[in-house]
Amino acid sequence: MLTAKNPSEFGIPECPPAGEGCHRWMMTAVGILVRNEVEDDEILELVEGWMTRHPQPGEIENTIRKARMGGEMPQTYIPRHMPDPVAFEKLTAEGPTSFEEIKARSPIDPDWISLTSILRAVFKPGEKTLIFTNERSQGQLVWSHETRQEDLDRILAYNQQGAWFQLNPVTGDYLRIERLGKSSRRSEENTTSFNHVLVESDKVQPEIWLTILKQLPLPILSITLSGNSSAHALIRVGAKTKLEWTTAASAIARALVPLGACPGSLTAVRLTRLPKVVRRDNQREQSLLFLNPNPSPMPLKNLSVRRA
Repeated sequence: MLTAKNPSEFGIPECPPAGEGCHRWMMTAVGILVRNEVEDDEILELVEGWMTRHPQPGEIENTIRKARMGGEMPQTYIPRHMPDPVAFEKLTAEGPTSFEEIKARSPIDPDWISLTSILRAVFKPGEKTLIFTNERSQGQLVWSHETRQEDLDRILAYNQQGAWFQLNPVTGDYLRIERLGKSSRRSEENTTSFNHVLVESDKVQPEIWLTILKQLPLPILSITLSGNSSAHALIRVGAKTKLEWTTAASAIARALVPLGACPGSLTAVRLTRLPKVVRRDNQREQSLLFLNPNPSPMPLKNLSVRRA
């Protein structure tokens, strides 16, 4: 008989209660165990022992088979959370927050910083990220601290719907990803550290979303407008492992998804809008509103006003 192991040994969070995403958790757990080269019989026994409900007939076995065949498995488990209208009403009672108010509290003046300097505030020396003008591609440029501004400008000049960067650093190299059945340089396997979580909302007006964000004790690194209808906030969690990142992302999800945050944005390999870029589809800028290279879990409303 297999001696039961704790799921955290594999970087897997605890299974949620039945009816709150147990099946998706099971898919994530199986995918992680397959990538760790655990045998099928052991996966079956481990996952069944960790689940908070009895598995359906063939549920785990079919998921193992899919994972072995290279089927797409969720890389991160973020619990589902129901909307909380009471908390939403309480946090938004003061009404919308202007973009200028957030800019005024930014430790770095967002109007007078270059794109290169912004990226250097997000990523450490030696780290790399991917720059995208096509979010479905493998990236148009591998950026590092040595990348010249003119190389960025050349790529961004031909954007169609704006530009993005990968929020956590990557190797920049293509790697054969067996679970995907192809090579990639933007997958979890390419990720070198788990520093950031992205929160955004396409359901809440940006000015109202800023009212929510400014009141919560989050280590917000930056806030960028999408140039359309949302504001992207990067939260620095500085996780040392994927498990630490998942724990931090789950806590953020518990706080923000009930208030309107998009749960789909809470993945470690998410793309986020690149500031200082004018979208060619609508001629709007993806404007930087806030940048704090050394954020602390202090509500933005408590930061000093630095400029009129």
